[in-house]
Amino acid sequence: MTAVERDYKMSQGRQLYVKGFSLPNISEIIGVGEKTLRDWRDSDNWEEEKELAALKPSNIRRLTLKCALAIEKGEALPYKADDISKIVAAFDRITDSRKKAVYTMESLDGFCEFQTELAAKSKGAKRDDILDSLKAVRVQFDKYITQLLQHD
Repeated sequence: MTAVERDYKMSQGRQLYVKGFSLPNISEIIGVGEKTLRDWRDSDNWEEEKELAALKPSNIRRLTLKCALAIEKGEALPYKADDISKIVAAFDRITDSRKKAVYTMESLDGFCEFQTELAAKSKGAKRDDILDSLKAVRVQFDKYITQLLQHD
């Protein structure tokens, strides 16, 4: 496996792991041994990334709306309002190009998840075609996101 192929498969594995796929399933989908996946998971802190992936703008919005609903109903707040306001304020301080990068990454992650699940349900050449097209698209989106972040 070339370095480029290895990096791509590691990226795929990380994405699937963060989305909640098990190592045996990831191994089957991307064709990498479970031991290698465990090594990648441990060396690259996939667990931490999985936890951080839960903090997305849509989750921040959901947390804020839960607090608003509790206030409207006169119930105790499910989260500390101060903590939520700090998170929202931090997100607001992010520059527009960074926000665009975040939203683009979320959209791309959703698309990649959809395509990967489609590939997991497919077999043979169809599966390979889906994964090849996903690989090509991912490379271009990564370049775009890098450009957004560099021009911040």
